[in-house]
Parts: sequence; structure tokens; C-alpha cells
Amino acid sequence: MFSSLKQKRGQQLGTLFVVLTIICFLGTASQLLTHLQEATWPFILWWILKTFVSTVVLWVPIAIGANQQQRQFNRQIVVLTLWIIGIITFTWAKFTTQPVTTTAQPSPELYVVQQVFITWLVCSGLYLFAHPLQKLCHRWSTITRRHWLISFSFIFFLINLISGYDAFGFHRGTSLIWFSYLFALGDWLASDQRWLKNWSNRRYAGLTIISLLFSSLITWLNMNHVDYSPHSDLTPNTHYLLGINPYQPFLLLTCLLMTAWFLRERNKKPKEHLLPITGILLLNLLGLPMIFTPLLLPHVNWQLSLLIGVIIAAAFAGILTLINFLGNKITWQLNYRNLFNRLKQICQNFWPVLLTFLILWLITLGSFAILWGGKFTMVQWMLTERPKIITVNVLIIFAITLILMAITNRWWVSSGITILFYLGWLGASILKIAARNEPIIPTDISTLTAPSEMLGMVNKWVIIFTLIGAIIIIAICWQLEKHVGKSCRFNPIVRIAIAVLSCAYLFSFSFANHSNSIVYKQLQNIDDTPYFYSQLRGAKMNGTLLQFANNIDVHVMNKPKGYSAATMKDLAKRYSKLGAKINQNRTHNSVGKQNLVFVLSESYSDPSRVPGMKVSGNPIAYLHQLKKHSTSGLMLSSGYGGGTANMEYQALTGLSIANFSPTLPTPYSQLVPYQKRTFTINNLFNYSIGIHPFSANLYSRKTVYKKFGFNKFYHFNGGDKITYTQKIQRSPRVSDDSAYKEVTLNLKRQPHGKFVQLATMQNHMPYEPTYYAKNNYHVSGKGFKTADQKAQIETYIQGIHYTDQALKKWINQLDKLKQPTTVVWYGDHLPGIYHGLPMGKYGTQLHETDYFIYSNAAARKTNQNRLTWQHRLVGPNNFAAMALAQMDVKVSPYYALLTKVAEDIPATSLPTNGTAKNNSAHQGGTDFVNARGKHVKLTPQQKKLFHDYQLVQYDLTAGHHYLLKDSFLKQIAK
Repeated sequence: MFSSLKQKRGQQLGTLFVVLTIICFLGTASQLLTHLQEATWPFILWWILKTFVSTVVLWVPIAIGANQQQRQFNRQIVVLTLWIIGIITFTWAKFTTQPVTTTAQPSPELYVVQQVFITWLVCSGLYLFAHPLQKLCHRWSTITRRHWLISFSFIFFLINLISGYDAFGFHRGTSLIWFSYLFALGDWLASDQRWLKNWSNRRYAGLTIISLLFSSLITWLNMNHVDYSPHSDLTPNTHYLLGINPYQPFLLLTCLLMTAWFLRERNKKPKEHLLPITGILLLNLLGLPMIFTPLLLPHVNWQLSLLIGVIIAAAFAGILTLINFLGNKITWQLNYRNLFNRLKQICQNFWPVLLTFLILWLITLGSFAILWGGKFTMVQWMLTERPKIITVNVLIIFAITLILMAITNRWWVSSGITILFYLGWLGASILKIAARNEPIIPTDISTLTAPSEMLGMVNKWVIIFTLIGAIIIIAICWQLEKHVGKSCRFNPIVRIAIAVLSCAYLFSFSFANHSNSIVYKQLQNIDDTPYFYSQLRGAKMNGTLLQFANNIDVHVMNKPKGYSAATMKDLAKRYSKLGAKINQNRTHNSVGKQNLVFVLSESYSDPSRVPGMKVSGNPIAYLHQLKKHSTSGLMLSSGYGGGTANMEYQALTGLSIANFSPTLPTPYSQLVPYQKRTFTINNLFNYSIGIHPFSANLYSRKTVYKKFGFNKFYHFNGGDKITYTQKIQRSPRVSDDSAYKEVTLNLKRQPHGKFVQLATMQNHMPYEPTYYAKNNYHVSGKGFKTADQKAQIETYIQGIHYTDQALKKWINQLDKLKQPTTVVWYGDHLPGIYHGLPMGKYGTQLHETDYFIYSNAAARKTNQNRLTWQHRLVGPNNFAAMALAQMDVKVSPYYALLTKVAEDIPATSLPTNGTAKNNSAHQGGTDFVNARGKHVKLTPQQKKLFHDYQLVQYDLTAGHHYLLKDSFLKQIAK
């Protein structure tokens, strides 16, 4: 009876592994550990289960080594089947939407165990070559292997316990040496069963259970990196959602004990050979939790979990049966010698293809060297840190070669044309960068219609040497085609196939900015950041071809329903009437001699509003006082930690970035430079000035300000010279006090009736603790996890305190001016320095900045001390209309619309839950937030008004420009 019980245990061991793995898989996919974190014992049991499954993963290569049966079984067919299944499952997991661990941010990994793919890949190879590898191991006696492996394992345990140093090249469980070591352990244990019998089955069972429990504890401690701060105590984390790294000594010990126990208990029936295959299939399963996560969130669905579990178990049993059938019945074997000869023949016939790819790769690498100014360290960094980016660039140009080959069936001709085109492309890119500090982007294709003008900008010697080089390349390719070209010919089917695949690859970039597309996700995986705000930086980081491709999928705005000439004509009439009604209560027909100053205060926001964070003292006391006596409130920013140019764009144009396509995250760089005409509030003034105490290369500001009609633009690196450039102590940024002095200077020396746009830099990141001699304000509570993060926040607060002092001084100076001057002052976004505050919960608070609209003494006298909306939550697109109201200026039909939007539509922005991104494509959507900070839906009347707003924005930016004329934009409504 005891013998039959042992056999039954051996038969059911594989089934037990499968069932427990499926349970753990479903618990991970439904994030059960998250839901159970407050319930101690269920949480502990699930963690032990997760540790056990991680041990099973470590056991697979050991089990392959321990499988000593030499029965007739077609391993090649089995491995081929496993690879097909693996390609399907891992590709499926790769291209599915990432799971969500909270409502705010995606999890980096939801595998039960890390390194699943590499383990699966190596284990399938070990299974294929198990017999020759075992023969290699058996060259040494069992006793010799026992001594060496035990000694080796002891040293491994000791080193890891003391220092964690990788003395054996295991690379934390990802190297072939590691998997070979595990295989050798399994082979030794299976060969040394007489030695294993020194302990009883019960001892092995007890030690295995004890080791598993201890491993669970050690694994928990290894993954639970708790940070301590004297202000926030222990910092919580979500480590239990991440996969366990199986490269841990005590997990290995558990695995060895479990294997020894199994070898003592095993049932020597023919089906034992399926255990390694079962383990490899389990690795496939453990790569899939992210696929099922969206189905099982936000709460555990037990019925659906049970259904999915039954389906997986049935599929598992069916696949295992199929593999067993194929391995026993199919006799076909791959002849490795014939395969090698065939590969050798392919290399001999298609070496030109490899050579062309290598040449294109070297040209691409050379282009990065030129873009980085010949800096070897940056080229080395691209090679080591961004090789996938280089490869994508090469594949883009290589796809063109394949298309030409499909057309001509002449490889060297196709290669020569491609190389000439690529060199010409890179030359044109370098020339454009030298002239405009920007690489070639899709909108430049229009210049091909004027080749004479383009060539006229190029030095004649450059053209001559280019022609000579082209002739040389053509001659070389012609000779190669003549002498060795016949060896590289494709049949019609191959030509059609490569043409289709190459065109599909190139066409896929038309979805590069669609956040739900496969292409977008893969580009994100290789760290492709478009840098729309700085195309040159994008070219340096991504290459000229990929940066060009990043700009293909740019759509300005979807056409609103009902857009037509008749609709826009009717809309103009309606808002002309509304404007006339508004103007009955306004005094001035134009801005006249009044001045208007827009101040974008970089990263400015009251830190006391950060949820859960306390600030000692009041660093911005003057701002609080000023807001009580002026038009003021909070501004809903469309960015967090960035997006400055978008706030500036909305404030100047009155348009909302939320209305644009998600593929147009940065209008300054992607839209304005290519518009034939723009309209901004400074166009109402006779003279306008831009001031930005920093480089103007970012966001194409030089081009944008020129397009907006600014008469002067004061900035560094070639702009009108800035007079005041003082900094505060060790800060690298020009102080706000200097920036305000620059504004005052220009208000005095230019004619009256001017517009000034100031974008400050003092409080721009980073916030190094060494900037200021002393930080007088301290924080406690939430918002930071480490002492360094806390120090950054306190440095930032000290900086805005200096801004507060400069603001008080400047306002006093403005009140002494005889010129009527109104100031619209606002923070563009919060600094990106607050940690541990999920956007899903605190999104609105983390997008609220301060604003005020102040009129100096002369303006209050001129405009009868008008106050408009006080203590309101507004969007930056509302500022232009609010400023004209405070200045008591009559409005055009366009500003009548903006006034109505400011009055009746809640503050509008991109989603504040963290899905919107600064300067890269996002998921889109619009948030409407009322004065109480609550997300609301529009009423039917508000929807109609907002639709009118969208119609006008579309017409001015992407439509037929029916209203892009002074009668609608500038002339006062009558």
C-alpha cells in the first residue's frame, strides 16, 4: 500500500505543479495580493504560494537534467512544438496592453517570477540537447560530480550571503553558466540516488517544507526595500505586485530538496518524460498574467477566474497530450549537417544582403557621431545603451533597399540607389540643422517642389563633391552587379513577400503616435521619445530617420460635426451679436495706451496644497495677500512637471490643447511653425515683446514668436540682448527679480500700448540643495520618500520664496508707473518632485497652480478698478478674455466667444489622472473641473457652447480658415 501511495504521489506531482501554478497565475492577474494586503494570514498564504511557483520555475532546468530516460522520443518535434507555442504566447503577452496596478500608473512587471522568457528559451534548448549534455557530465564519476557541485554550491551560498558578488558569471540568473549549473545539479541528483537514500522520505519532505517557508520569508525581505525618513517614518511600497527573481540561494536550496524528495518518491512509468515538458509549458503560462489582468480588475471575479482556470487547465492537458503524441509518432529528424550546409549556401548566395546591411549600419552610426559633434563618449553611449534605436533606423532605410530589390531584382543597383539616397538625406539633414537647428521632418517635403531654391542655399563645392561621390558609388555598384550580381536574385514569390513586408513596416509608422497601437508600444519599449519640443534633441537621441517617422503620425484636430462655410458664417454672426451685447458694458474701443504683461512663472504652485504635505511657515505670504485683492484663483494646468510651452500657447491664443489630437502634444513645435497665419492676443497691440532668460531653441520659440508677430524677443544664444541676468547665490538660473526688472525696463523704453510675454526660469528643475545658502522652510508628511527628495522640495520652496519677495518688489514698482498696466501672472505647472501621490487620487490637486490678474494704480484709475472672476478655477485658455475684461476693452466676435467660454465652461484640460504626457503622444480626452475641484459633465447648453469653441479652433488651425480674418478676430463687435 505504501508503494502504491508513492507511485500515486509521483504521478500527481506534475498535476500539482500545474494546478498550483494556475491558481497563482490567476491570483497575480487579478492582483489578489493587493486586495489581501490588510488580511494577514491569507496574504501570507498567497505569498508562500507565489514563492513555491517561483521555486518550480527554478526547478525546470534541474528537472531536465534529472530526466535520465533514454526512450525513443522525438525531441526535435517536441521542441519545435514548444517553440511555436512559446512564440504565440510570448508575442501575445508582448503586444497586449500593460496591466494597471493602480488607477494612476502601469506596473513595470506582473509576472509571478522574473526572467520567464530567458528561462523558457534556455530550458527548451537544454531539453533538446539533454542527452549529449548528460553524456558530457558522465565523463566524471558520480562521486567526483557530487564533491565538486556541493563545494561549488557551498561557495555560491557563502558569497551571496556575505556580499552578493557574482563570482561565477551567473549574471543574476540570466547566463548560460547558471542554467548549465542547474542542469548539472539535476543530472547529479538523478545519478546519485544511493547517496540520497541516506535520508528518509519524511526528512526530505520536512526539510523541503521548512526551506520553502524560510525562502518565502527571505524573498519577502529581499523584495521589501523599506526606506526610513524621520519625517515620514517607514515608506510603503508595492513590491508584492512584482515578479520574484528566482536567483536566490534559499530558493535553490528548496528546489534541490524538492528534487531529491521527488527522486525518492518518483514513479518510473513511461510518462515521467513529460515532467520537463510540463515545466517548460508552465513557463509559457507564467508569461501571460498581463493578458488577463484587464478582465479581472478592479476586483477579483471568482466566477471568471474559475472559468479561465478551467480553460487553461484543459488547454494545458490538451497541449501536453498533443506533444506526447507528436513525440511518439513522428519520426522525422533534422539533419544538422544538411542544415549547416544549407545555411552556408545561403550565406554564400546572400552575402551582398549582409554587406549592404552592414554598410547602412555603419553609415547610421556615423550619422549619430556627426549629430553629437564627434563626441566618442556619446557614440559609445548610443552603441551600448540604445542599440535598438540604431537598428530601427537601419531597418527603415534597409526596407527601402528591399522595395527597390522587389522592383528591379538587381541587388547592387538597389543598394547603390539606397546608399546614395541615405547619404543625401543625411547631408540635407546636417545642412538644415546648421541653418535652422532642426532636422528634416515631414513638412519639409514640400520644399522638394522648389529644388533650385534649395540648391541655391548649398555651397557649390559641396554640390560638386557630392556629384563626384555619387558617380564613384554608381560605378562601383555597376561593376559589382555586372560581375557578382547574378548570385543574388530573388524569385517572384520572395520579391512580392519582401515588398509587402517592407511596405507594411514603413507604413506602420503612420500609427507611431496612436497610444493604443502596437507600433507605439514597441517604440516605447525601445525608449523612443519623440522630443517634439526639440526636434534636434529628438534626432540626436533617435536618429534622423526615426525622428522623421515620429513626426509622420501627426494629426492636428478631428473635424467637429457640422463644420462648413455656412456653419462658420452663422457662428460669426451669433458671436458678433454676443460681442455687441458684451461691449455695451465696456469702455475702451481698443487697448489704446494700456500695457498688458503675461508672466508665466516657471513651475510655480503653492506647496501647501500638495496632499498630505505640511510646510513650516508661509513661503509665499505676499502672493496670498495679493490674491485677496485682485482677480485671482487657481489655474488647471494640462501638465505635471512639464509642458510649459503648452500653457503659454493656450494663454496667448485662447485655444485649448485638449481639443487637439493626441498626436499633437506640442503645438509650438508641431503646428505653429507651419501655419500661414496665426492669431494671438499680442496682435491687438501696436508693439509686443517676448522675454525668456534662457535658450530659445526649445519648443521652436524663435520661430513661434516671429510667427506670432512679436517685435522683439529677448533671449540667450542670438536673441535681443537681455540686460538683467543676475542669479541667486549658486542657482544656475536667472532670478525672477532680474526677469521682472527686464519687463519694467521694456515697459519704460518702448511706446505705450504694448504687450509683454515673460517666461521665467528661476524655479525650473533641477532643485539641488546646494543652490541656496540656507533653506528656511521645511516639509513633513507625504510627497517624498527619501531625504534627497525632501531636500529637493525644500530647495524648490526656498526658490518660490525668493520669487515672492521679487514679486512684491515688482508690484510696488508697477504701481509707480504712469502707464496703465495689467499683469496676468500664473504658474505653468507643478514641479515634478512629489512622490508617492497617485494621479488617480490626487490628479486635480497636482495640476492646480496659482494665478492673479493685477492692474496697477494707473490701470485701476483708467478702468474704474474692475475685478472680474475672483477665486475661480480657470484654464490658461481663459486668460486672454479675462485680461480684456479687466482692462475694460471691447471685444471682437472671437473674444466674445472666449469670454462666454470663460464664464460658462468649467476649467478645461487634458486628463489629470496621469495618462496625459508632456511633449509626447497621449491617450487624449478632456477633463472639465468646476470651482470646487470636482470633475463634471457639461450640460446640453454647455455642450453646444463648447462645440462652437471646437468649431472655431478647428477652423483657425486645421480647417479652411473661414474665420481667420480681422473682422472676426480683431475688429470689435457691433
